[in-house]
Amino acid sequence: MASYIIRGGCSPCPLAIYKEIDMTTIAEFMTSDHKACDYKFADAETAALAGDWSKAETAFNTFRDDMARHFRMEEDVLFPTLTAAGGPSGPVHIMLMEHAQIKELLKQMGAAVEHKNAQQYSGLSETILMVMQQHNLKEEQILYPIMDQILAAQRETLLGQIQSV
Repeated sequence: MASYIIRGGCSPCPLAIYKEIDMTTIAEFMTSDHKACDYKFADAETAALAGDWSKAETAFNTFRDDMARHFRMEEDVLFPTLTAAGGPSGPVHIMLMEHAQIKELLKQMGAAVEHKNAQQYSGLSETILMVMQQHNLKEEQILYPIMDQILAAQRETLLGQIQSV
């Protein structure tokens, strides 16, 4: 079993920054990253809805940056490797479309933070939460297990590659 470093550290996030945890599958690693992003989302939402715009801006930027990193892990490493190995391109295509939708929502949320618009942020926050929950469920229940099966021989190398993104 290999040890990988997971980013975290948001309050009340149970993961410490750079805490080493043992992970054996792509699904475990990526699901942990989903959870870390979820906590960052909650931090940003809490600050924005409380009108603490300084904290909201910092928390939102951290959340947006972590989401961008997560997408790069998938789009630059995992998805191309899966499809090159003969994995299903249909689910990958759907995930990429959903990534584009989430990126657009993040852009709009960034503008809401910039304009200190709690009402707009709240509405966008509800939308992105629903989209992310559905998206993550599909990845965690369908796509990541497929990756673990098809890419089993490359798993250690891939985990190292996504860790360095």
